[in-house]
Amino acid sequence: MTESEAMPSFLLNLRLDEGEEPIIVSCSIVGEIVGFRGVVRRFKSSEALRKEFELAGLVPDRYGEPLSSCAAESGKTKSFAIDLNEAQKLSVIQIDSTE
Repeated sequence: MTESEAMPSFLLNLRLDEGEEPIIVSCSIVGEIVGFRGVVRRFKSSEALRKEFELAGLVPDRYGEPLSSCAAESGKTKSFAIDLNEAQKLSVIQIDSTE
């Protein structure tokens, strides 16, 4: 197994739904997924999600277009790549400590 096969990639998915917390955020794991589990979070507003992105160290150049597109197109998922550290800071991934 090569190093690139052993290390998974992470995609942050954004989707606008309905309800009190309409913005759905989830993490997809691409590659070796053993030991990782994506978590779904919901946010009340784009502003609340922007604050989370800023706390996690993401710059607007990375999330601006996907977030704007998500808000404009209800039900369509927009995604962008994040790293493991960012996924952890956003609380969208769980790591199995027994691995």
